Amino acid sequence: MKEQILNYVQNQIAQAPPRLRGHVTDPAGKAYPQRHIYRKLEKHLEDFIAGQTEQRWLVVPGLRGIGKTTVFSQLFLNLMSKYDVLRILYVSLDEVTGLLNSNLMEVLEAYETILGQSFERLEKPIFIFVDEVQYDPKWGLALKSLYDRSKKVFICCTGSSAVSLQTNPDIYRRVVMTKLYPLSFPEYQMLRHGIYPIKGLKYKLKQAIYFSKDPQEIYKNLKSLEKEVRQYWSRVGKLEIQQYLMTGTLPFALQFSNVNQVYESINGLLDKIILKDIESLKSFDSQTIQSIKRLLFLLADANDVLSVSKLPNIVGIDSMITIQSVLSVLEQAELLIRVPPYGSQKSKLNKPSKYLFMSPAIRMALLGIVGKEATFHTRVGRLMEDAAALHFNREFIGSGTGTLSYDAAQGSADFVLQIANQKEIVIEIGIGKKDTTQVKSTMEKIKCKNGIVISDGKLAHFDKDNIVCVPLQYFLLM
Repeated sequence: MKEQILNYVQNQIAQAPPRLRGHVTDPAGKAYPQRHIYRKLEKHLEDFIAGQTEQRWLVVPGLRGIGKTTVFSQLFLNLMSKYDVLRILYVSLDEVTGLLNSNLMEVLEAYETILGQSFERLEKPIFIFVDEVQYDPKWGLALKSLYDRSKKVFICCTGSSAVSLQTNPDIYRRVVMTKLYPLSFPEYQMLRHGIYPIKGLKYKLKQAIYFSKDPQEIYKNLKSLEKEVRQYWSRVGKLEIQQYLMTGTLPFALQFSNVNQVYESINGLLDKIILKDIESLKSFDSQTIQSIKRLLFLLADANDVLSVSKLPNIVGIDSMITIQSVLSVLEQAELLIRVPPYGSQKSKLNKPSKYLFMSPAIRMALLGIVGKEATFHTRVGRLMEDAAALHFNREFIGSGTGTLSYDAAQGSADFVLQIANQKEIVIEIGIGKKDTTQVKSTMEKIKCKNGIVISDGKLAHFDKDNIVCVPLQYFLLM
């Protein structure tokens, strides 16, 4: 077995560069643009090389299929131009555990043998990229041991569950966690059409919408950005919002010209997550595993919040406790975003959480909506909620700078965003004509002074109600 692992690591060193080049170019050989996260990770690498930081262990969690390997490949190949190939190792633990029946510790021992010196004696830096770490239950211990043995080692690893990665006791206080999310609208346009965002516009929009002192200032600040917003959208086709919601949040979908192929691939991805990733998070019996796809379909098809207490009989899972456990694991696997009801802990007990999808394309794939324009428009409200929840997670929840909830009362707004435990904003989002009724209802109920309606209407300010109508064309650029 040691000889087999040694051969594997040697082959990885030799074959990784040509293999990873296939992840950074399209079928025509054109290099993919670098996503926003790339620069963050590259900065950590540059600071380590320059001796300007003690942070030398990056963890990049995220849903399967959203481009973690592509970002890793770009970083790897960038380092190739500066360092000997022997000093950069890339391994994927689904291969190591599945094909070789081995583990990360044995891989690192083999690499140490190939280097010809112990990690403690390193005089020059080495860079280790580990993809899909969750396949080895002892990955944290293996990398912690490596991290503690030498300050010349830079580690970068990915996994499909932010929660399981963050709660691993072996990596606590040592890692920098940088989560990769599905594509934002500007990233989608950049990858699909080569349309790059206007520099600084996202930051200015975010500051205007979330950090202005009151709705009047929100309106004023957004009005000052009108020219730049129009400049961006002058390059973008009218149907791009619909395409973004249907398929555009998942990078791998961009390689397909046929939407049937996209949804087939997404459903195959879901099957892989259910059969492989979920098992690494929690053990369920075979009947429960077989029922998970049915549960996802029910969540995708729901026009309103589903009561968890009613799901066991519908889905075929034996108890409400098991249903709640499955939902928790689907959230950990980055498939679902849970939005709890607004209020105190006591008031939340009898109200269900709202479950949205990390990518609206997943909802579309589950429903099998292919070429059905009318059916798409009946679901577009939920798709927009998915896209909004993705945005709030990326900008606030994931970084711990905000919380998201919803008003469970009938006829209320979609979301209540709380920023830094201080400012609350009531938000309603959708395509088509949206009035301020639902936002006003929730604002009055929770005594909030900031309301936003996001739709494809015009920028407007309702001074008396403290509500700003923000066009989708502004919101999608953040």
